[in-house]
Amino acid sequence: MKKHFLTKCMLLLCPFFGQQLAAQTVIWPSQTLKQGEKTSFKYQPKGGDLEFSDEPKALFAVYSNQKWHIKPLTLGKDNGAWTGSFQIPDHATFIALKFYQGDMENPEASDNGNGKGYYHEVVSNAARVVQGTYLVEATLRTGLTGDWKMNSFVNPSKDKQIVDSLLKKEEKLSGRIPDDFLFNYLDLKQLTMPAADFNVFADNLLKKKLKNSSLTEDFLAQAQRYYIKLKNDKGAALTEALIFKNYPKGKTARFLAYRKNTEHKGGDDLEAGEENFLKAFPYSEWKKSPDQEYIYYTVYRGLGTSYFETGKNDKFLSLFKEIDFKTANEIYRWNLTRGQTLGTGDQKQLYAFSKVIIPYLLERQKDQSYLIDFGNDPVKAQENADKQMDTRLFTHIFYANAQGDYAEANRCFKFLSDKGRFSNADLNALHLNVLEKLNDTEAIKTLLEASVSANAVTPIMFTRLKEIYKNEHNGKEEGYKEYLSSLTPTALKEEMKARVMADMVNYPLTPFSLENADGKMVNSKDWGNKIVVIDFWATWCRPCIEAFPGMQLLIDQYANDPKVGVYMIGTMQFGDYKQKSVNYVKSKGFRFNLLHDAVGPGGEQNLVFRSLVPLFKSSGIPRKIIVKNGIVRYTSEGYSGSPSQLRDELSTAIEILRAEK
Repeated sequence: MKKHFLTKCMLLLCPFFGQQLAAQTVIWPSQTLKQGEKTSFKYQPKGGDLEFSDEPKALFAVYSNQKWHIKPLTLGKDNGAWTGSFQIPDHATFIALKFYQGDMENPEASDNGNGKGYYHEVVSNAARVVQGTYLVEATLRTGLTGDWKMNSFVNPSKDKQIVDSLLKKEEKLSGRIPDDFLFNYLDLKQLTMPAADFNVFADNLLKKKLKNSSLTEDFLAQAQRYYIKLKNDKGAALTEALIFKNYPKGKTARFLAYRKNTEHKGGDDLEAGEENFLKAFPYSEWKKSPDQEYIYYTVYRGLGTSYFETGKNDKFLSLFKEIDFKTANEIYRWNLTRGQTLGTGDQKQLYAFSKVIIPYLLERQKDQSYLIDFGNDPVKAQENADKQMDTRLFTHIFYANAQGDYAEANRCFKFLSDKGRFSNADLNALHLNVLEKLNDTEAIKTLLEASVSANAVTPIMFTRLKEIYKNEHNGKEEGYKEYLSSLTPTALKEEMKARVMADMVNYPLTPFSLENADGKMVNSKDWGNKIVVIDFWATWCRPCIEAFPGMQLLIDQYANDPKVGVYMIGTMQFGDYKQKSVNYVKSKGFRFNLLHDAVGPGGEQNLVFRSLVPLFKSSGIPRKIIVKNGIVRYTSEGYSGSPSQLRDELSTAIEILRAEK
C-alpha cells in the first residue's frame, strides 16, 4: 500500500501525469522510460468518452530515427482498467498513446487526454535525456511533426510561452542544435519571433551551417527549400550552387535541373529543355539506382508528344529503346491509341509506328514499372500492365486490319492476356474479320463460341455463328437457341442475374406523351401491363451510340412479343434534334421506335428524363429503365462495351419481371 501511494505521489510531480489524474489516466510502472526496454502501462478511462467501452483500442507512436512510427496495440483488462505493453526501439526519443473505439481511421470515440495528450520522453540507457527530445515534444504539441496522423494524439496548440520554454531546454541540452533537428528548430523558433527578426535569424543560422563542407545532400536540399519558403532568393541560389558543386549527380541536383529545364516553358523551348535534362541526367545512368521516376515519366511523355506532333519520326521512335513499360505505354496511348479512337492522323504512318513500338512493349510488359502506382503490390501492378497491353494490342490489331495486314493482326491475338482474349466484343469482331480474310474457317467457329462464352458478341458475329450452325445441321435452325445457351457458363448467368437484381427498383413513372419519328404522339398510359424498356440517349453521347447494336439485338429478340416494347428516347439535345436523331438512326440501319423527349420550362429538351433524376441521382446517359404497370422497376447507367451483354442484362430483367405474379 505504501509503495503504491509513493508511486502516485511521484506521478503528480511529473507534468505529464499531473495532466491526467483529474479524469482519464495512464500510469507507467516507472517514471523513467529507457531506450531498448520493454514496458507496460495501465489505462483508466474513467470520466472520458471510453469509460463504458467494452473494447477500447490503443495506438502507440514512437519517434525514432528522425521519424514518427505508429502501430496499434492490443489491450487487456485488469480490475476495471486496461493494460498494454510495447518494446521501445533502441533509438527512440519520445512516445505517445491514443485510445479509441471502432475503426482506426474513423473512430466512434477517442481519448487523447482531453487534447493534452498521453506522451512521455524516452531516455538513454544511462538515464540521460537524448538530444532533440524537447524539440520532438514541441513539434508534437504544436502540430508541426510533419505527419498529419500525429495531430490526433494531442490537440495542437502554438502557445509561444510553451514553445519558447521547450526551445530553451533543448538549447541548454544540446548546446548546438543537431543538423537532423535544425529545420524543426527553425519552424518552432518562427512561432516565438516577429517575422522580420526571424528571417534574419534563420538566414544567419543557415549561413553558418552552410560553411561546413561535410553537409549531407539531404541537409542541403532542406536548406534550399527553407530559403525558398523564406522567399530568400539569394540564400536559395547559394544553397543550389553548393548542391551542384558537392552532389552534381544526386537526386536533388536532378530535380533542380528538371525544374529549371521544364518550368514555365512550352513548345520548342520545352522540347529543348527536356533534351538538355536528359543529356545532363541520362536515363541509362538513372536506371542503375532508380528514384524520382515521375521525372523521367514526365520528360519522356512530353518529348514523345512533341516529336510526334512535329513529325520528328526518328526521334519519336528512338525514345522507346530504353524506357520502361509504363512510360512507353503512355506515349503509345496518348499518340497512337488516341489517333485510333478519334480517327485522326495518317493511319498508314500510325501503323508503321505501331509495328516498331509493340515489340518493345511486349518485351518489357513484366518489368513491374507500375509497382509504385499499386502500393508495391506486384500482382496488382502486373494485372494493370497486362490490361494496358491488351488495349495497346487492340490498337495495333485495328491498324493492321485497316491496312490489310491480316497475318500480323492474327499473330498478335496470341499476346492478349487470358482476361483480355475474348472479353472485348469489338476486338472479337475484328478477329472474326481477320480470320475470314485468311479463310481460317475452323478458327472462326472456335472464336465465336469463345466470344459467346465471354458474352462479348456483336450482331454480325451472331449472324455468322447461326450460319455455321445451320450449315452443320442441314440448313435447319432447330436447337440453335439451346446451343447458344449451352455456350454460356452457368456462373456467368448467375452473376448477371445477381447484378440485374441489384438494379431493381420501385419508382412511380410520371405519365408522359412524346412525339415519335413519324410525328405521332405516344402516351405512356397506353402501355397498360406491357413491359417496356426505355433507353435515354443523345446524338452527342458516344457510349449511347456504341450501345445501339446491343439495343438492336434486344429489339430483334422481342420483335414478335406483344407483351414487350422498346423505345429509344432522345434527350438533352440541341438545335434541330428531331431531324438529327431520325436521320442518324436511319443512316445506320437501326430499326428503333424513336421518341423525342419534351422541352421543359427551362427550354431544355429533357422533361421526361429530368422527372426521373431523383431516382437516378445522376444526369448521366446512356440510361436504361424498364417500366411495368406504370412503375419503373429497373434502371442502369452506362455501357459495358458488349452488345450481347447489354441484350442479356435487359432480357434477364424482362424475364424476371415477366415471371412475377
